[in-house]
Amino acid sequence: MNLPSYDKVLSDRQIFWHFYKKSTTDVIGLIVLFLILIVIFVIPSFVNMDPYTQDITKRLLPPSWVEGGELRHFLGTDEFGRDFLSRLLHGGANTIAFAFLATVCASAAGIVLGILTGIDRHHIRSSLVRHSFDIIFAVPSILIVFVVVSILSPTLPHASLAIAISLLPRFIHTTYNAVKHEIVKDYIKANILDGSSRLQLTLQCIIPNILSVITINFWEAFAVAVLDISAIGYLGLGAQAPEPEWGSMLISGMDLIYIGNSKAIIPGIAIGITIAAIAQVGHGIGRVLTMGEKNGFN
Repeated sequence: MNLPSYDKVLSDRQIFWHFYKKSTTDVIGLIVLFLILIVIFVIPSFVNMDPYTQDITKRLLPPSWVEGGELRHFLGTDEFGRDFLSRLLHGGANTIAFAFLATVCASAAGIVLGILTGIDRHHIRSSLVRHSFDIIFAVPSILIVFVVVSILSPTLPHASLAIAISLLPRFIHTTYNAVKHEIVKDYIKANILDGSSRLQLTLQCIIPNILSVITINFWEAFAVAVLDISAIGYLGLGAQAPEPEWGSMLISGMDLIYIGNSKAIIPGIAIGITIAAIAQVGHGIGRVLTMGEKNGFN
């Protein structure tokens, strides 16, 4: 492993980027994800785009590059005459934001529970906690959605809650296994003999050394959450009309596949590219962090 030779000491950020950019596919994934986030979350703030205004006289317009399309409606319009590009961007914001929210909530709770059970010396108690969540892990996420929606109502926040619940066991198990693998190492035993408390061991020793595992798991779960949010929307249990969301737009487009196939193809491509970009970025970050742990730099 060769670090770049500079006269000054490199920062952690420079070292991280030096190794991250060694993989072309990881860099491409990062650029694609960055562009997706810019287009979805930044451009609508500067451009007046209304995803809700209906104009029946302009319903089902094709994209602007197809005969009969209008430049004003770059990707055409839907069955109610609403601008499809506006709905695609707002729908993407809903999909990604609620998937990210579900992942953050699940990871926060799962990492805390995984660490607590991992450092707990009472094996029966830690096993009880972990195996209690195995019940959730054994249930398909879509069934959890049905339960949550039947108790509450079919909305994006409730779908996000259901996905967070379904993701929780994977964070608990992954974190628990990583902690157990780390806690038997000699340096941990040396810190215990030096009188370090559990909190000190967790914050100063365990978490920094399982960071790559946590990071890889987070990005994998984020990609799964985007897919799940879209699947729930496709089944009509997520965003409700007229709120746009990629999954609900996909099923609406499927109903119009023989009239205007772009209405189904474009949301499907957006979902696929976003999931691939998230997974690739997660792979790159995890690769660099794992390399750092093996070679003794953070």
